[in-house]
Amino acid sequence: MKFVAGVDTHRDTHSVAILNELGAVVDSFTIEATAAGYAEAIARTASIEGLVWGLEGTGSYGRGFADALIAQGMRVYEVPGTITKRHRRRLRKPGKSDPQDAHAIAEAVLREGDILPQHLHADEEEATRLLYDRRDRLVHDQTVKVNRIRALAQRLGLPRAPDLTSGRALDRLEGSLNAKTAAGYAEAEIIDEVRELIADLRRIHDLIGQLEKRMRPFVERLAPGLLQIRGCSVISAAGLIGHAGAMENYASSDSFASHAGVAPIPCSSGNHQAVRVNVGGNRQLNRCLHNIANTQARTGGHAGKVYYDRKRAEGKTHREAMRCLKRRLARVVFHAMQTASQTRRGIIDDLAAA
Repeated sequence: MKFVAGVDTHRDTHSVAILNELGAVVDSFTIEATAAGYAEAIARTASIEGLVWGLEGTGSYGRGFADALIAQGMRVYEVPGTITKRHRRRLRKPGKSDPQDAHAIAEAVLREGDILPQHLHADEEEATRLLYDRRDRLVHDQTVKVNRIRALAQRLGLPRAPDLTSGRALDRLEGSLNAKTAAGYAEAEIIDEVRELIADLRRIHDLIGQLEKRMRPFVERLAPGLLQIRGCSVISAAGLIGHAGAMENYASSDSFASHAGVAPIPCSSGNHQAVRVNVGGNRQLNRCLHNIANTQARTGGHAGKVYYDRKRAEGKTHREAMRCLKRRLARVVFHAMQTASQTRRGIIDDLAAA
């Protein structure tokens, strides 16, 4: 008989519910979110052969438990909160509690395990994602500080700079600031703040450069074929690799496109055939594909530009044509990453057999 375990994870405790293949609860308990608690759960379920686990939050509070289960050779699925919510509505008992959520998570694995992503050990992919996300946060901070400097510089009457993300532009701004004499206490404080912001921007600029250099070895090792795609920079490639995760979770390019939110969603009824825009999926993957598509659509003579122009000639708007191009690019990107993943697995298998 098949058994599944659902785990609702929180900072201090995890609730566990175990169901049989008929959906009946055979055990339910709570553990501490510590190494001792993980060991307790593993020992308590050791007699259940072939137990499959589902966790909500393997990227946050459930990460430690998920890794502990993987280390024991268990199969672990990540259950998104939206799917948990859907299955919680089907439970007979109304309301919401941690044991109920654990029950709903187990139900999701039991009924939809074939479409749920597995939690797999993908250390290099995760490191790439962390580098990409960290750079993304720094770029956001940089934009906030640049906008603040522009507002303050206008108040001081300093010349406007078209770009404040380069060291040379900051040097010119600092020179103008040094020549400025404060007309009062308020201007003195503004000048002091601008100096502080300039120092922050220099630090952020250096950090962004360092992170981009650290991304390249991961990209060249994990999916070098991405860099051969027109418009795919090291940064976009790192975003694709990091946010796609383990390629074993994708059965086809269609599932990858759906995960990236570039596959249209059918909304047909009767004789009316239609699709609507997918506003879900991983928005960072969608963003990377959009950046690549944007470059290709502006490159004369490129296949992406030819495809974009054909869609425009068919009567599609710019946005609709871009969505079509992104869907095509998802297939190209998927095959580039899948080929690299299969090559790496083949090398690892050869080394293990030697």
